[in-house]
Amino acid sequence: MYKVTTKALHERHELIEQAVQNSTENFAFYEYQNTKNDLPVIRLEIDIPIYRLSNYRTRTAQLRYLHDHEKPSDFFIAGQENESVQQAQHNILLVFAKQGRAVSVSPIFEELEREGQREPILITGAGVVVNGNRRLAAMRELFTEKPSEFSSFSHVDCMVLPGNVTEAETREIEVRLQMQPETKLPYGWVEESIAIQELLQSSKSSEHIASLMKKSKKKVERAARALTEADLYLKDWLTQPGEYQLVEGAEQLFTNLAEALENREGEQVEISRRIAWALLSNSKQLTGRIYNYNFSFDSRSEEVIDALSERLGVELTKESSDSNDNSDLEIDFSEDSDTSLMPLIDAFDDLTQRQHIAEELIATCDSILEQDKQSDIGRRALASIQSANNKLQEADLTKADPGTYSLIQTQLTSVIQRANVLSVKLQSYLSGETPSKNTK
Repeated sequence: MYKVTTKALHERHELIEQAVQNSTENFAFYEYQNTKNDLPVIRLEIDIPIYRLSNYRTRTAQLRYLHDHEKPSDFFIAGQENESVQQAQHNILLVFAKQGRAVSVSPIFEELEREGQREPILITGAGVVVNGNRRLAAMRELFTEKPSEFSSFSHVDCMVLPGNVTEAETREIEVRLQMQPETKLPYGWVEESIAIQELLQSSKSSEHIASLMKKSKKKVERAARALTEADLYLKDWLTQPGEYQLVEGAEQLFTNLAEALENREGEQVEISRRIAWALLSNSKQLTGRIYNYNFSFDSRSEEVIDALSERLGVELTKESSDSNDNSDLEIDFSEDSDTSLMPLIDAFDDLTQRQHIAEELIATCDSILEQDKQSDIGRRALASIQSANNKLQEADLTKADPGTYSLIQTQLTSVIQRANVLSVKLQSYLSGETPSKNTK
């Protein structure tokens, strides 16, 4: 394993400045200030350059390292010149250097083994690597493991940016070079979205960012909103802000959630978020892909909220001093609605109820999905009752845990009450009364 050693900042400056003055070769570079720049090419000892720790590609891997090694939050941010921090970054980069993408992109580590260095890495006048961090990590490792076979890696070819390049310009260069959907090893959705958000926060327009990444403006804006929703989930639901490794596989959900919330406000936004959060945090209990449950916070959220609140016995109708209406629950999302979603929102936020509510939510969604399998909408009620009856027939009290007896009694009481309500309504319908769409 390569062991990182770093030269002092002023030493690197002097070495690089002198090498630039003696350089006889230039490299045509087009990704700085949107114009052609003939950057001087120099050859440095392999130990001289240092990794750029604000590299977007490694952002979530750094956060995972902080968590696993119980390091302070500023470990990487404040450690640019620190050898132990550079060593940690080297180990992270080496993992990426050994990754490829199907058959279209082979790992950098293997390419360097076969062909050596074909293009200079890009560094600042201080020796910080702007582009080529993975290549540098791979070259260092290969030279350490087999110095005689890879003796050429004792030095690394570098092209040097002008001394007045800013951090903002450095970020843009990385985006231009690394985040275009071409042949590079793709960034994770979180890393890419972080880059977009930081560029937006630095007053770059979404049109400008889209041009940098060769993406549509719509995709850029969607990625930023998806990351905002992921941040809220990590902070407000899991109370683990910044632990992006927990959402790396949930890009589609957060993208869909952000889209679903575009035309909603207030309580509608908050309940939709909690439905999505509860499903994601209990995704292992779902009977299918979480994508199949997106309807619960999107196109059919009213239906889900209605059914869930009834299962839980949560009253959503606001108290009214001049109304004694005891009719069945009807949800209306208009501004003049007498319905408040806060009781259900509060129930989701109650940690003592959260798991139970998540289970009831999943059961509600599964019930709706099961009903959807019936091509004839008119048979949904029958299908639900048949399903409930079949489940009850399967219940074997002789094998029940005694600790669940009281909970079983509560559920059976609820089942009996619901069955009585349905039976009374059914009798009225059989007598000729027309069913109302707003009662169940």
